[in-house]
Amino acid sequence: MDLYKENYRKLLQLLPVLHDINGPARLTALGYSDVNIDVIERHKHRLVLRMSHYLERLHGSAIPDPDMTVEVFLAAETVGALTYTDCFGSRKVFCPELMAFSPLVKAELNSFLSQWLTKMIDDGREQSQPEQKTTVI
Repeated sequence: MDLYKENYRKLLQLLPVLHDINGPARLTALGYSDVNIDVIERHKHRLVLRMSHYLERLHGSAIPDPDMTVEVFLAAETVGALTYTDCFGSRKVFCPELMAFSPLVKAELNSFLSQWLTKMIDDGREQSQPEQKTTVI
C-alpha cells in the first residue's frame, strides 16, 4: 500500500467521520494534550484539514507544535501533507510565491505525517464527542 493510502487509512481510523466532517473536531487520549482538527476547505471530492497539537509552554500561551495542513482526496482515499509548522519554523510542499514544488519536502512531510498518525493511534487517541448542551427549565 502506498504512503498516501496508508495515511488515509490511519486518518480514517482516528476520525471515522472524515467523509462527513464540516466543522472542528478533536482527537483526545488520556494523559495527552488534544489534537485539534479544522476544516479549511471542503469540496465534493477534496478536503483540506489543519491538524494542530498545542504545546504548553512554561511562560505564555500554548503554541501549535506541530501544525500541519493535509489534503484528503475522498474518492481516491489518499491523504497528503501540504504544510508543516513547529516551534523551529515551517515548510511547504508548494511555494506559490516562487511557483515552486519540492518533491523532497513532499516526501519528508508525508513520512512525518505517517509517523504522527501512527503515534496518535498508538496513544489511543479517538475523536471526542461534542459536548451536549443542557437546558435548565
